[in-house]
Amino acid sequence: MNLLMNDRPRFETDRFIVILLTPSDARRLLEVLLQDEPLAARVPWLNDKTQDGALQEAYAIGLQAAAGTIKVWGIFSKELQEQVGAMIARNTPEGIDVEALVASRYWSNEVIEEASEPLMEWLEENSEVIDTIPTLLH
Repeated sequence: MNLLMNDRPRFETDRFIVILLTPSDARRLLEVLLQDEPLAARVPWLNDKTQDGALQEAYAIGLQAAAGTIKVWGIFSKELQEQVGAMIARNTPEGIDVEALVASRYWSNEVIEEASEPLMEWLEENSEVIDTIPTLLH
């Protein structure tokens, strides 16, 4: 699985690389993140906090990414050479919603603060990319 391909939007900070994931890469990353019990406890839309619930939700996110209703970026630690989190972007009636999920063992590393800045700037400058994501009304 090559998560660092050069043909997708990619942002680098001092410590992280943030890259748009394929739907299958997004599903695999979310399978791991959503099974992190401390993280899962803080995710309000993850109703079933069991392993099966996490896998089902990761599968659904992969399907949504494949359908183009969301975009998922992976957060890759340069130092650790591993994925540490994800950012999920979707349109809502109020505008673009970006949610960050970071594995609990990295919570003290200020991952979100550093990794989200270039992505948010890019989303602002490239809003037509996000505008192509349909708004989901629940």
